[in-house]
Amino acid sequence: MTSASVKLTPQGRVSIVSQLRHELGWGPETDLVEYSEGSRVIIEPRADMVRRIQDMALGARTESGSVVDDLLATRRSEAAIEFHEIEGEH
Repeated sequence: MTSASVKLTPQGRVSIVSQLRHELGWGPETDLVEYSEGSRVIIEPRADMVRRIQDMALGARTESGSVVDDLLATRRSEAAIEFHEIEGEH
């Protein structure tokens, strides 16, 4: 793990030291995104972020195939129960 001390410029910019850029394989055309987590700023290649989000979405799948399918099935069951309860009142 490489670390370096950096400071914000008056324009709010930070430079990533060449040793770290080289270690990560980042060049002038590398498409990066930045975001915050608590008091930390995370910088990563856009492709890595997209892959991580896709992996999280795949992890949200359930036995039926997706969280949405499960939610719809649950709502349909609840609606059927409500319908039968209302029909029974008449």
